[in-house]
Amino acid sequence: MRILFKTIKRTPLTVLLFLLTAFSAAAQFPVRTVYHYPTVQPPAEIRYMDGRVDHYAIKRIAKDVMRVELGNDQSTRIPLTFVESIRFQDGCTLYFDQGELQFDRLVQPAWLKNEAGDAVLEGVLKLSGPQAESLMGPDLYRQFRKHSGLTLAGSITMATGVLMLVPYMGQAVSFIAGGEKAAPIGAFKAMRPLGKGVTIAGGTAILAGLVIYIIGNQGGNRVVATYNEGLGLAYTF
Repeated sequence: MRILFKTIKRTPLTVLLFLLTAFSAAAQFPVRTVYHYPTVQPPAEIRYMDGRVDHYAIKRIAKDVMRVELGNDQSTRIPLTFVESIRFQDGCTLYFDQGELQFDRLVQPAWLKNEAGDAVLEGVLKLSGPQAESLMGPDLYRQFRKHSGLTLAGSITMATGVLMLVPYMGQAVSFIAGGEKAAPIGAFKAMRPLGKGVTIAGGTAILAGLVIYIIGNQGGNRVVATYNEGLGLAYTF
């Protein structure tokens, strides 16, 4: 952490402004956002309501459907109303009734993953607060919630910083489009004192938010690792 702060302190303002301008320029073009979750390996045993059994690597379980990997980068969605149970390789088994997870029938052990402040069962199913607490226990869950709050605060702080930089980024993009030399610095110098102050505050908020986010997320990882070690699970997905 000390090294991170030293690096931030020594970074010239011009470099920060240049990086922010680069991000703003990229934002002018349409971007296709791809939400990818690491696939759970090896495949889980999926039992259907009609008695059929399949073995698929699960990518994500949502409210109504789950996405499974078919191979060759192909995947498909399976409605949870078709599913009776899912058994993972560590023995954790989920049961469903008309698409609803029967959490009280969960068969242990249940491996958890921290995902940006959320407790995710077997790396594929986001748990509610009470569900996570019932698995971790009150003491560990209290620690997890504290770190989860830090992670959220870091995310909000970074988002606020980005919003504060919008005026500068817009002006920087116009300078670049106009062929101005040293556009990042020129755009900053052309701003009024209030605009400069907001820009600097925005950059500071992004850096501070990033630090808070890292601290919170790493703390959540440690809590989840402590829980998983208590299960005797020595592998990760």
